[in-house]
Amino acid sequence: MSNPITENRSLFEQLYTHAPIGIAVASHVNGRWLQLNPAFCEMLGCSEDELIDSPIVHMIYEEDLEMEEFRSNFWDMTNGLSLMYEVELRLKRKDSSLLWATLRACIVRDEVSGEPLYLLVQAADISKQKDAESRLIVQRKQLEESSRISRLLAESSLDLIAIHQADPERTFKYVSPASKRMLGYDPEEVVGQSGLFCIHPEDVALVEAYMAAQIQGLAPDRISYRLLHKEGSVIWADTITHYVYDKQGNLQEMIGVTRDITASMQQQLSLQEYQSLFDCNPLGVASLDLEGNLLKANAGQEQLTGHTKEELLSGPFDHLIDPVDLDKTRYHFEQTVKGNAQSYEVGLIHKNGQRIETSVINVPILLEDRVVGVYGITSDITESKRYVEEIENLSYERALILNAISEGVIGLDPAGNLIFANPVATEMMDFCPSEMNGKPLEEIILQMQSEGIPYPSNGYPILQAVREGRSLPRSESVFWRQDGSSFLAEFQLKPIMDQGDNRGAVLVFRDMTSVKDIIRAKEAAEQADRAKSEFLAIMSHELRTPLNGIMGMAHLLKETELDEEQYGFVDIMIDSGESLLHILNEILDFSKIEAGKMDLERQPVDIKAVLGGVMELFSLRASEKNIELYCEMSEQIPTRVRGDETRIRQILINLVGNAVKFTEKGSIQVHVDVKPADSYDENHLILSFSVKDTGIGIPSNKQHQLFQSFSQLDPAINRKYGGTGLGLAISKKLVELMGGAIGVQSEAGEGADFHFTLLLERWQDESNDRMDQASDHELKLDRTRLAAGIKILVAEDQYLNSHLLEEMLRKLGGVCDIVENGEEAVKALERETYDLLFMDIQMPVMDGIEATCRIRQTHPEIPVIAAITAFAGPNDREACLKCGMQDFISKPFSSAEISRVLSTWVPYIRSRHER
Repeated sequence: MSNPITENRSLFEQLYTHAPIGIAVASHVNGRWLQLNPAFCEMLGCSEDELIDSPIVHMIYEEDLEMEEFRSNFWDMTNGLSLMYEVELRLKRKDSSLLWATLRACIVRDEVSGEPLYLLVQAADISKQKDAESRLIVQRKQLEESSRISRLLAESSLDLIAIHQADPERTFKYVSPASKRMLGYDPEEVVGQSGLFCIHPEDVALVEAYMAAQIQGLAPDRISYRLLHKEGSVIWADTITHYVYDKQGNLQEMIGVTRDITASMQQQLSLQEYQSLFDCNPLGVASLDLEGNLLKANAGQEQLTGHTKEELLSGPFDHLIDPVDLDKTRYHFEQTVKGNAQSYEVGLIHKNGQRIETSVINVPILLEDRVVGVYGITSDITESKRYVEEIENLSYERALILNAISEGVIGLDPAGNLIFANPVATEMMDFCPSEMNGKPLEEIILQMQSEGIPYPSNGYPILQAVREGRSLPRSESVFWRQDGSSFLAEFQLKPIMDQGDNRGAVLVFRDMTSVKDIIRAKEAAEQADRAKSEFLAIMSHELRTPLNGIMGMAHLLKETELDEEQYGFVDIMIDSGESLLHILNEILDFSKIEAGKMDLERQPVDIKAVLGGVMELFSLRASEKNIELYCEMSEQIPTRVRGDETRIRQILINLVGNAVKFTEKGSIQVHVDVKPADSYDENHLILSFSVKDTGIGIPSNKQHQLFQSFSQLDPAINRKYGGTGLGLAISKKLVELMGGAIGVQSEAGEGADFHFTLLLERWQDESNDRMDQASDHELKLDRTRLAAGIKILVAEDQYLNSHLLEEMLRKLGGVCDIVENGEEAVKALERETYDLLFMDIQMPVMDGIEATCRIRQTHPEIPVIAAITAFAGPNDREACLKCGMQDFISKPFSSAEISRVLSTWVPYIRSRHER
């Protein structure tokens, strides 16, 4: 009986020996050959003896051996981490040639222990397959190169190449990249769209008719029409279309090549525009040959000369020129023929024999860099020359006036450069006007600050006012000449405005004193200013303190139960007190303005609300006098502007109050308009106000006194109507502080029209609006409970004022403790904690400023301290806030002002309690 194992081994040996593929055994430890069959040896061109014990990697081509995939997988398999690995790579034959082979390797393990025994490797020659694949790759590359060249041609072409399907919509099948440059669309956005995609709607019918006719052979192979760019612009296009048919004559697809002809179409339009410019120009336009013969003339030339076109074209231009200007005209014409454009003025002779003053521009006609003719453009300047002559006559008269006055006068352009100077100015400043014309003012006059310190470059107040188109009131300053000498000058500056445009300014000045007088005047002025300020502060305190008690008690009395007669008495007391307060405020305001200490706020102002409040204030008085009072306001005025609401209201109250006072019958109309401030940016605007009445009017010979301080036109009228004579003076100074001007037009018995302008800014910050709304909401809280639960201390040395404040706080739901000076307030805070402290400033023993400083050393945040003082100036407010106070009330104070302080700080105090 035969042995199966022996038979299997014999069969394996035959298979191993005669197999058409390479079979070999290698060590799984070091990767060296142990045994190779004849097919493997033949494949490598070596004998088995030459290969045994050599490493497997020696037969692998070096580049393939470096493949990361092969190295890692072969290492995994030889280390027992992988069972089998197959790869295509190149093997090296003995003669150094290469062959492609599929190499398959696996680990053979012991059937019992599972330990690896050896590495079994099979190799099949695939060189022929690889050669076939290489030829196929070359053919594919050639085809791809051909497609690439075609694609490059389409992509690089400036023309748009498109392939359309033969469906009814002529759908885009392919679009070249030129569509992005020409139409703004990527090809992907166009493919799949109708063939009429992006054609101008007005040209769709034209294109459809053309396509239908061309398919029938009844239309040319190209068409011009309009396309719409993705961004909406119009593109003129010229398209050539080619139709592709199959063998049966069926239309398969259409190929269109489109070119952008916008530039050429624009050239045609430009030619049409030029023709329109020539034919429709109101100026005289003519073309001439090099000899001066007119070749073409428009209707403007006919109208200018009175000649028909045939008469104009009958010969050279000589018969049109005044003989006195003929040589001049010929000279300029010859210069133009040489290629130089000319501009000059000559006299033409109209057909009726009249001389016409004209301005002529000659332009050479160039063709291929050669002058072939001349364009002549002629305009009538007869009226403008006459106007110039009148201006020159006026300038002569102006010079006579400037030379006769005793003050120095200098004219400046908007940039601050010298335009003219009269002899007095040149003598005072020691300069020659002919040499300094056009020079900056700072090269002629140096303006110093009061301490003798130079202003920064381009920071002179005069120069700033000139550039901003502002006026400067009459004032004094030290002027320094270029040689180093100086003098005290009294000067004023007035802007030159022409229909709202800044044309410069006029500076008028005169020498006031010598250098020693300057020092004495400066010291005296400073001493007088200090004395004036101290006097005003004392008067403000001494008058406001008793006035506060009178008006406060009157208001409290008015809130009690009174009969009708008593109620009337109280109203008289309040009206009298308010009149006295108004006079006091006018005197103090005027003094502050005169001293240059009036500061304007720059807060949001609702002009409509301000005007409505003023009208409501005087409506009752006007109704009592049977006077019609109404207002008109432009809709162009912004909702809010930036400015000083208090001062604007003060000006309007002065003017409307005067109108009501001096008008017995008829009407009072207030008009407000707006226009842009052309010499500023777009955020600035000019508000124009007019207050017109039908009252007693003002004689023309007394109108110059209207805006003067303490000026009263007629004592008898003043006795009848009353007043300090300061209202209009203050209004004038406030208007000028706000960059405007004020004036009046009136006749005796015909009423008066007061008008003024203000330079303001548009309000752009909406955050403050929301804050205002929030504040309004807080003020609407229940006033009777406003101060409930808040511990309040009042420091006031005047019993009347402390009692008044106590009553006001009681009506607002609060209870307070009272001390008579600052020292007692400090001691009170050492004994007890208070939330809110009303602190008078002027007190015996220790004033409010010192007391606040001591309190803040031990109580940095609490209590909230509000100053109550009769010193109501800006410096007083600043001193109070600087020492640690949070709020400020001036005497006489009202219940509304106390409510405002509580509404502002009570929410903050209560939030501190909740912590």
